[in-house]
Amino acid sequence: MEHNYNLLYEDDAKLDIADSFDYYSKISNQLAITFLNDIQKTLEYVVYNPSMFKIVYKGFRQVPSKTFPYVILYKHEKQTIKIYRVFPTRKDPETKFR
Repeated sequence: MEHNYNLLYEDDAKLDIADSFDYYSKISNQLAITFLNDIQKTLEYVVYNPSMFKIVYKGFRQVPSKTFPYVILYKHEKQTIKIYRVFPTRKDPETKFR
């Protein structure tokens, strides 16, 4: 079964990824690359079945990263998956939807 979805990133998600990459780069370049690979693999799982994860708030779905302490918030409509946040679970969860 082929899955053709447009994957779009909101600015907050791009900033989340860049900030986290910078954070992990200060520890190790390899760790930063591993972080990006983990997020990519998690998103591949979402693309395979975007409706699999439950709605957590006003149409937002949430999927945990496989290895790192992050959740990815997204919405799925027709052939588009829009990534809103790549949110570190150490932060206040109330700020996820702001």
